[in-house]
Amino acid sequence: MAAVNGPGPKSDVALDAIRETAEGAVSLVAVYGATAFDLFHVGEPVRESFGSRDELVAHLGDLAKETRREFMERGLFSGLSPVQNSVEYQFERQDGRGVLQVYCGGRGMLLFVDTDEPVEPLVRTASHILGGM
Repeated sequence: MAAVNGPGPKSDVALDAIRETAEGAVSLVAVYGATAFDLFHVGEPVRESFGSRDELVAHLGDLAKETRREFMERGLFSGLSPVQNSVEYQFERQDGRGVLQVYCGGRGMLLFVDTDEPVEPLVRTASHILGGM
């Protein structure tokens, strides 16, 4: 997908940094902005768990939309507007995988990792990639 949200991180740089940080396997890396997302890596386990690429893209689009809305609403209700160095994240277990979503400066990163993956190092790496901290 085209990066319609302005210049973003280079996929090879982002993938190398995430892989160096992760202790286990990373089966998905996607970066999203206000209106679109870019798939940087889709591992075989993720491909096999979805019927088609369209189904995967629709699922990821829903996740990105939900995350943007949740983080933006949280910022509005707390009286804070999102700033470039503000980093928020959430980690949950879904369908036997860890789903890590990092939101920083209006851009987000979605990672599918092992369920026991240490989250904090990945959040730091993702925030650097996204241009935050």
